[in-house]
Amino acid sequence: MNRRWQANKIGLINFWYYDEQEFPFVKGRMLLRGSNGSGKSVTMQSVVPLLLDGNMSPERLDPFGSRDRKMSSYLLEENDGREERTGYLYLEFKRKDSETYLTIGMGIRARRGKPLDKWYFSLTDGRRIGKDFFLYKEMGEKVTLSKKELENRILQGGKVFDRQADYMEYVNKQIFGFETVDEYKEMVDLLIQLRTPKLSKDFKPSVINDILSDSLQPLSDEDLRPMSEAIENMDIMSMNLKSRKEAKAAAEKINAVFSKYNKIILCDKAARYEQTRIKLQEIVSQQKKHERNHEECVQKIEQLTCKIEQINAKKEAMEKEKESLNKSDAVALKMRDSVLSKELEEQRRNKDDKEKFLASKQEQYVDAKAQIKDEEDRKFEKETEINSLLEDMQEEADTMGFQEFAFMAEELTGDIENAYKFELHKEQFKNTFEQISEGEDLLQKLQILDRQKEEMIQKRERQIREMDSIQRKISECEAALVQNENEWKESLYKWNEENNELKLEKDMLREFSVFADSYHLDSDFAGIRQKVADKWIEKKVDFETKISAALVEYAAVKEEIKETEIELNEWENQKEPTPQRSEAVVRNRKRLDDAKIPYQEFYKVIEFGKQLDEKACNFLEEALLKMGILDAIVVDEQYKEQVLAPAKGCEDCYLFASESSVEKSLLDVLELNEEVNDILSNYRMTGILKNIAYDEENILSVSSNGTYHMGILTGTITGEHEAGFLGRRARERQRQMKIDECKNQIAQLEERRALLEQQKHLLETRKDVLKSEFDQFPADTHMRNAVKILLEEERKYEILHEENDKLGEELSIFLEKLKQKKKAVLEIAEKLYLHCSYDVFYQAKKAAERYDKDLTVLKSAHEMFLRSVEYLKERKEHLEMLDYDMDNLRYDIADIEKQIRIKKEEQTSIQKQLELTDYESIKERLDACVFWLHSYPEKLQKCVAEKTKKIDEAKLLTESRTNNADKIAEYEKKMEYYQKCYEEERKLQYVAVPDEILEDAKHVYEYLITDVKNVEKDDVVRDLNRVYFENRGFLTEYQLTQNELFAESDGEQRPDEYLAKRLDITARYQGVKVSFSSLLLHLDEDISELESLIKDGDRELFEDILANTVSRKIRGKINASNAWVKKMNVLMNGMDTSSGLKLSLRWRSKTAEKEEQLDTRELVELLKKDYRLMSEGEAARLSAHFRSKVEEARRNARDSAGMISFYQIMKETLDYRKWFEFQLFSQKSGERQKELTNSVFGTFSGGEKAMSMYVPLFSAVVAKYQGGRDDAPRLISLDEAFAGVDNRNIRDMFRLMTQFQFDFIINSQVLWGDCDTLDALAIYQLIRPENAKFVTVMPYLWNGKGKELLDDEEKVEQRGIEIEKSEK
Repeated sequence: MNRRWQANKIGLINFWYYDEQEFPFVKGRMLLRGSNGSGKSVTMQSVVPLLLDGNMSPERLDPFGSRDRKMSSYLLEENDGREERTGYLYLEFKRKDSETYLTIGMGIRARRGKPLDKWYFSLTDGRRIGKDFFLYKEMGEKVTLSKKELENRILQGGKVFDRQADYMEYVNKQIFGFETVDEYKEMVDLLIQLRTPKLSKDFKPSVINDILSDSLQPLSDEDLRPMSEAIENMDIMSMNLKSRKEAKAAAEKINAVFSKYNKIILCDKAARYEQTRIKLQEIVSQQKKHERNHEECVQKIEQLTCKIEQINAKKEAMEKEKESLNKSDAVALKMRDSVLSKELEEQRRNKDDKEKFLASKQEQYVDAKAQIKDEEDRKFEKETEINSLLEDMQEEADTMGFQEFAFMAEELTGDIENAYKFELHKEQFKNTFEQISEGEDLLQKLQILDRQKEEMIQKRERQIREMDSIQRKISECEAALVQNENEWKESLYKWNEENNELKLEKDMLREFSVFADSYHLDSDFAGIRQKVADKWIEKKVDFETKISAALVEYAAVKEEIKETEIELNEWENQKEPTPQRSEAVVRNRKRLDDAKIPYQEFYKVIEFGKQLDEKACNFLEEALLKMGILDAIVVDEQYKEQVLAPAKGCEDCYLFASESSVEKSLLDVLELNEEVNDILSNYRMTGILKNIAYDEENILSVSSNGTYHMGILTGTITGEHEAGFLGRRARERQRQMKIDECKNQIAQLEERRALLEQQKHLLETRKDVLKSEFDQFPADTHMRNAVKILLEEERKYEILHEENDKLGEELSIFLEKLKQKKKAVLEIAEKLYLHCSYDVFYQAKKAAERYDKDLTVLKSAHEMFLRSVEYLKERKEHLEMLDYDMDNLRYDIADIEKQIRIKKEEQTSIQKQLELTDYESIKERLDACVFWLHSYPEKLQKCVAEKTKKIDEAKLLTESRTNNADKIAEYEKKMEYYQKCYEEERKLQYVAVPDEILEDAKHVYEYLITDVKNVEKDDVVRDLNRVYFENRGFLTEYQLTQNELFAESDGEQRPDEYLAKRLDITARYQGVKVSFSSLLLHLDEDISELESLIKDGDRELFEDILANTVSRKIRGKINASNAWVKKMNVLMNGMDTSSGLKLSLRWRSKTAEKEEQLDTRELVELLKKDYRLMSEGEAARLSAHFRSKVEEARRNARDSAGMISFYQIMKETLDYRKWFEFQLFSQKSGERQKELTNSVFGTFSGGEKAMSMYVPLFSAVVAKYQGGRDDAPRLISLDEAFAGVDNRNIRDMFRLMTQFQFDFIINSQVLWGDCDTLDALAIYQLIRPENAKFVTVMPYLWNGKGKELLDDEEKVEQRGIEIEKSEK
């Protein structure tokens, strides 16, 4: 039997921020640790699940299921300057206790703006990546292999795959050995669920249901393909139906306004036609009326003319009659008659006033009687109210057991019309009320105290939970301290990496890392900083030394520049060049000058001969210079002894003339210049030159090649000398050359000075940078704060622990106090004969409060009743007073009537006397004359005005007759035009008119005016255009067109501004032009047909596909899941935990959500049967179940407003995983088994909680792995591993993983994995300070006893091998 495969190594090449990085496992175990963003999750997800199945979906790569970051972003970032990048990931497996290796991996090529290229590979011939197989080629730099190059390297030693599905199938076959790829996929999905960090966030049993349910395989798209095709067909028909319905709805919206528009148009044209017809009839009738009125006016004018003549004649007769009547007299009797008339009038007024006052008193009398009746009614109402109150109070008194009420009621009703003393009763009630209130208050306080008791108990429990929370916080603070230690190390490495001057050695960095790992409050950070300071001081002293040296050199260069500038100034001020002289020669020349001994310097008085070329001149001058002759001085013989006398510190060379000569001498090639201007000097110089041979043998000679002889001495020259002393021109040339040399030297010195200044500035800058880098050395502030916070949390825990103990004591005292209060309230209840409960006392108190209010109201009502009695008495007295007043008024009226009779009899007598005279006839005639003459002007003016009016009226009627004749012609033309418009509109038949309505314009108008009343045509046209353009998009396929009708009628001579043209809408249906109303009919037919087709498709979906094809797939999934649960229970039953805790799982079916839906158990039983063998009842129930589910899915799809498709919801509806739920059961030693709910889970210890969470999940993974081969690796991954588990129980978690024989790759910010339950573990600290573009890996190894910091990852692999060998 083959030994089990074990994860041996993972590698990342040119991926994310890794150039080439390997992470060896140790005994199949690896821990990646680091802060957020360090890359631990990226590294882990590159193995599980990516390299196991090759699926690069973003939500599977991210531990939180996010789709935000895609694989391409791990190769090319947004600001990355690269356009293309190829990376590799690989996972190496090794058989335990064997040198057999197998590697799987994938290549990824990202190109900006293009889809990702990916391929997969395996190595099966024992070659190992990084050892004898490389995924890159060396071309001055490492270049990753292309897919083709990889194929050429692998050859027969492995495989390369293009398709992810082929790769996943191969990995399963070669390594894991599950029977089907689906089973393998389920296993990978479970690993993804196990990896998720939600275990850390929601550390409770309900999470297990989510994880286990999500790890089950849902129906695949292939399983649901028949259903999806049927749904797709139905969706297409539904979309068409929806399109038709939308089109119809849009058409109906347009038609609603268009119909209104059509009614307005028809109504308007009918109205215009009918109104014009009526108007024409009115004008014709009016014309006839005008003619009749004109004839009447002419006749009236003639009558008025005659009347005016008659009035004028009567005026003259009346004036004469008036004059005659004024001569008659009867004044005396008439005056007395007038006086009596006035007195009678006064008496009548007095009588009227008295009668009015009497009527007023009678009204008061009636009012008083009515008031008495009303008050008697109110008295009765108050009496009724008192009786009602007494009834209510009787009920309230019964509720509170108040016996005194009966005595009070009897006394009150026995003498109700007299005052009653309520104070005594109130005092009796007050005592009872106080006792009830006291009892209710005590019971209420007891309730509060009970709540306080519960609160104290809850507070104590909260404190316990808070203590647990603080304990977790302490763990978190410990983790935070570790995090801060890691961050400080990352800062340290980043600081050192970024430093340019203050670089620490690797050994010192490791020493500082060890310091951080063991940091505590008393850690000597000052010593660490002092070591850095020593390094800084050392570098600082070095910089200061270099700066001092630069300053010294700078000063020397500056001085040299000054000296050279002085020399340049001398050369520029006509100084001639002189051969180099010693100090002794200079002193000797000064001595001769002081002694005033004349002399000539040889080179100053000689010129080169013309026959010498430049080369010969150079050779000759250099030879003379070497011989000492060039700068020798020529002195007269008389001073020879004087100059040759030794002088201390002086030396020189002298030339004296000689009589001897040679055949060819310097005299042949040299000439004397103008300074030899006397005979003696010429003689001396000639003698000297003749003694020196040129190109001949002699004691003193010079050859043309520069060789010279001085006795036995023969010398040679360099041949590099340039003549510049002999001759004036040569010296001038030499002077200019010296000037140039000085300038060049000054320039070079200036450059040197600038360079030195720059070097000095650079050294000072580097010194400042060195200081800045030292100042930026990471402080231990965060670590120190983390330690302080940890200590503070530990202090809080101690304080809370003390408070909890104190609260326990307070709770005991409180419970005793509560007992005493209950005893007191029981005594009160016994006195009042009430049941001792808060509700009884509460109701009694409420009844007492109502009784108190009712008693107050009763007192008030009785007082009101008594006031009514008093008021009735007062009103009756008032009624008697009114009777007395009315009798007096009647007497006064009778007296006035008597006086009126007397005066009236006197007036009658006077009138009879006047009758005996002709006064009345005279007066009557006179009055008639005066009256007629007074009215004469008015009558005359009236007749004249009426005549004038009739004349004007006749003129107007004549004009009107003329105008009406023109109007008749105009309206006849209008009526003809409007009749045509109306009839054309009716022919369109756009408006349906009932058969019983006559088609004439009048009746059509009357029928339509109700609908279009108060509707403006312009508003409707605007609405029509708006709704037309808003809804036209839904009717695009029908090619809606808006045009005009009857426009040609408007081109004719129309009678007014009215336009007959109107808007019209047409459409095309199946290529044929139809009216808009016809389009609506066609749409109705289409909708009916599609609904029928959908109904048939719906039946096929339920009866054939869902109930038959899909059900078989679901049945297979459920059976496989049940088998998996059984395996898990076998594993958990065999698990021996230290606490004796036994765990088990149930996969329980859920109950139906609706009546028409089946319970999961019944549904599963039906699904086990072939649909064709079901009874009609079973098939009907199954079909009804799915119909209900589908209807629910359709509702949800509709409710989602198109955000979720019907197929998506159907797929979710048929997700069998939601039909079941996992139940976790626990059993402790000696206890019965019970369901492990979140509340039960809360009572467990930390270790039991961890076990109850991870044992089922790990068992689930092992159960899945058991479906594969025996040699399959048991590889798992955990993101933020065991974050919800306290430190004391983490060792048990590692022990659990060891028992389950897991290979694992886990990550954490805080864990080190240094537990005694692990015998070996590879640990990698990932450091990526402040999102740097690189990752620093610090490898560690836990050897079961201690943690080792290793040099590199290769050492991890070597140490792992050594550990495994040592165990054999």
